Amino acid sequence: MGSREGERKKPLQTRRRVTIDDIARHAGVTKTTVSRALNDRPDVNPETRDRIAEIAERLGYVPSATAKVLRTGRSHSMGMALPSFNWPGILEILRGVSDVLDGLGYQVTLFPLTRGEEAERDLVFRVMPSMPMDGLILILPPGMLRYVGEMASRGVPVVLIDDRVEHRDRDFPSVGTTNVTGAQVITRHLLQLGRRRIAIVTGPREQDVSKNRLRGYRMALEEAGVPFREELVAGGNFEPPSGSAAVESLLASGLRFDALFASNDQMALGALRALHAAGVCVPDDVALAGFDDDPAGRFTIPALTTVHQPLYEMGSAAARTVVAAAEGQPIERHIEIPARLVVRESCGAGGERSR
Repeated sequence: MGSREGERKKPLQTRRRVTIDDIARHAGVTKTTVSRALNDRPDVNPETRDRIAEIAERLGYVPSATAKVLRTGRSHSMGMALPSFNWPGILEILRGVSDVLDGLGYQVTLFPLTRGEEAERDLVFRVMPSMPMDGLILILPPGMLRYVGEMASRGVPVVLIDDRVEHRDRDFPSVGTTNVTGAQVITRHLLQLGRRRIAIVTGPREQDVSKNRLRGYRMALEEAGVPFREELVAGGNFEPPSGSAAVESLLASGLRFDALFASNDQMALGALRALHAAGVCVPDDVALAGFDDDPAGRFTIPALTTVHQPLYEMGSAAARTVVAAAEGQPIERHIEIPARLVVRESCGAGGERSR
């Protein structure tokens, strides 16, 4: 039914925030006494403190976050900036971060940087200065590094996760995985299966993670006495279509290859589709391997051999590091958590096993 003609809607009534004045009035004490009791000061009678605490709970009193920051210099809140929610591994990192921060009594606020450089500038020069944050965990987009020093110069602890560009000379705390060793191990595994013409699809050449995985690949070839062939290196951008395009380019060139290492699982998925479309059998004609251990790789046919990247552990380590830095404790500057090989059917070595 509609409202009667001429009848006015009543405005919504919002509940007024409970203040220490309200608690003082109900308790029959001064505001100073309430403040001291709520801050657990020793100069308040225990019975009075308990009565004030009970009244505050009954009235629904919520302490002001701003007042807490002014009083203690700490907000017990951390920021976390990330370039996109589309990366399959982001949820595992978030789970690791939130589990640790929640256990230590910290809240986390997410800052997606989907608007690129504009969002990066806003975070550093507008958002962070206006919000009480004890520190920032940053999954680094390529252009963000130039702003990190600005936050560090203000005394805001910053910890990088899976940093994508060279920064060692800037000495920001970081958490990553063993990209060089992981790529070396998976290439060595393909060599041990008798594959000798191993192609690789790299990520963007300017990114540190791409360079390191390419380096591990080259190291494994060198130790096996297999020549490195530049023509078997195809560029990608960590997205599935670039994996497909790389395979199509390699096949069109007429180059022979009996294995393919894609520098991440997303490109490996694209490569698998392109190989299938071209009538190339995986693993009989071409053994295929990726890096990251995305969940989707477990359900492809054949299931994808890969390197497990310890994303949950990386998030946990970053959270512990930023809390330690905020609390003035000593920290490790650069943490690398070992990756491990996960063998599945796509390389031709049978069922799943890890090592």
